Amino acid sequence: MNHMERLRNAAPAAPSPVRDRSAVFAGIVAGPGDPAVTKPTRLSRPARRKLTIVLVALAIAALTAATALGTDFLGWHDETAIINKPQQWESLYRAATRELTLPPGQSWPHRTLAPNTITGMSQPGGEAVAISRVRWECYWGKAIRSGDTAAQASAQAALADINAKHTLVAPDGSSENVAPPSNIKGPYEIFANDGGIQFVKKMYADAAAGRPAMLFQSCRANG
Repeated sequence: MNHMERLRNAAPAAPSPVRDRSAVFAGIVAGPGDPAVTKPTRLSRPARRKLTIVLVALAIAALTAATALGTDFLGWHDETAIINKPQQWESLYRAATRELTLPPGQSWPHRTLAPNTITGMSQPGGEAVAISRVRWECYWGKAIRSGDTAAQASAQAALADINAKHTLVAPDGSSENVAPPSNIKGPYEIFANDGGIQFVKKMYADAAAGRPAMLFQSCRANG
């Protein structure tokens, strides 16, 4: 017999009284309660006004955030369909070229899927849009240098069409393989929401206003 058993045998514990838990609870809640807890706290009028303003501001902030998320991310998703065959890539690329234009006298370069590569379904169209954009930028720059106002107008119209119909801006926090809602048809070039398209638009506006330095640089870098 160990020490604990000897102690229990020498001084056995009295059995716990049987209590009706429901009756105990009823007795507790029937009492007057602690005045420090039950007494309502009264706020001064300025304090109530400040509290109301804070609550309204929080409600507006929550509503604004929910609305922004519902608008920006509605329908956007990670692209799951992939291309791993050059023939499929080239077919989509050629289809995109038929929706776009190049400057007079120019032809579309051959493009294909690199070996051992997979990509999303929208990538061939996006590359075609990028090619069209750069070609028209360089055409515009050349027209500015030569003083060809008709060619300048054609380039501006073509680039405005690309921005309006073939350019998308992904929502904040999107992954690199993000795709737009299914009702948006390509081809399209997707910009991250980091000011890139705003820079492009400003570059075009500057060129139209007689400040083509950035347009020339873009052509040299991308053309």
